Amino acid sequence: MKKILILLLVIGVGCSTPSKEKKEESKEVVSEKEEKISSEGYFIAITEVDNSVSVFVEDSLIFTSGTIHSSPEVDYQIDLTEFVKRGDEKIRVELYNGVEPYNPQNDPKWEVRYDLIIDGEIVDFVHEFGEDGAIGKVYENVYKLDEW
Repeated sequence: MKKILILLLVIGVGCSTPSKEKKEESKEVVSEKEEKISSEGYFIAITEVDNSVSVFVEDSLIFTSGTIHSSPEVDYQIDLTEFVKRGDEKIRVELYNGVEPYNPQNDPKWEVRYDLIIDGEIVDFVHEFGEDGAIGKVYENVYKLDEW
């Protein structure tokens, strides 16, 4: 009986302890993201979405999350640098609540959280949410880059 308990204990510890290799791998991923975001350029880092977020440069759609329910934490790092040519473009962030087509439906909550990062610095942090039952476009923010 003692041998079985010791064996189970050893197996349990072995399964729950991450390997050194996995720890190093996760550090590399984090440092690559930090390095990318800290470099020169224009980035949107989105960390929460309910239901769908879209990012535009001028009128060109650059990113859409698709429909996401229940405001999960997400990690979207959108590099807009290649789409910003002159430096006076507008970046637009839109949030939609509900599911297309946006007919009357029961979806009382919406939420978006993101950072606008220019040349490695967070220039705007946004966390907007509501429980008003609004459907369709519930949030829009337009950034004129020549003002930053």
